[in-house]
Amino acid sequence: MSNEKKTQAALIDAAKTFLTEGDTPTLPLANIAWENRIFDDSGKNIWSSFKYPPNQPIARTIGNGGFDDLTGFIQIDFNIPTNSGDYVLREWEDKGREFFTSGTRFENGGHSVLVTSAGMSQGRVVENYFRKSLTVGFKSQL
Repeated sequence: MSNEKKTQAALIDAAKTFLTEGDTPTLPLANIAWENRIFDDSGKNIWSSFKYPPNQPIARTIGNGGFDDLTGFIQIDFNIPTNSGDYVLREWEDKGREFFTSGTRFENGGHSVLVTSAGMSQGRVVENYFRKSLTVGFKSQL
């Protein structure tokens, strides 16, 4: 597996752990919409979606043994019915900033990904849900 794929896998694993394990709040796996997967939000009081949009890798050294830097972010959207549960989203923000603290590293197959930032956006209404997005910046060497 390429280091680019290991970067993505490490971040997916981290998001899955963040969303489903540890201190409350947590979500069941059935309440998480992963990229390019069919998902039905009906009957769910809270659900999240995961996105991984990396930037184009940038060459840091050239030649044999050179490496590229890959930067980007993951975005975890939290969706609740409008007019309900704002405190739950504050709990997710607190948990996110603690779990994805700048300087934290996640690994996959011996490959490391560094968290560079984490924060929650202002809320907005999207498709009859109130949504806030946790955005986590990262850096990885390829």
